[in-house]
Amino acid sequence: MEFLTLTLFAICVLIVLIKPSKERLAWGLFMGATAICYIMFFFASWTSVLPFIAY
Repeated sequence: MEFLTLTLFAICVLIVLIKPSKERLAWGLFMGATAICYIMFFFASWTSVLPFIAY
């Protein structure tokens, strides 16, 4: 899943650099990749008292 989010972020950058008129598509992909990151963090820290990063 990390590879998927990194790929989506890279595609966002390429879209903005190559076709600035498609900025809305790039923003949607960026928000989707960010949502995937948040969901993965939420499921990874679901059973712990403190999230893994807070130790």
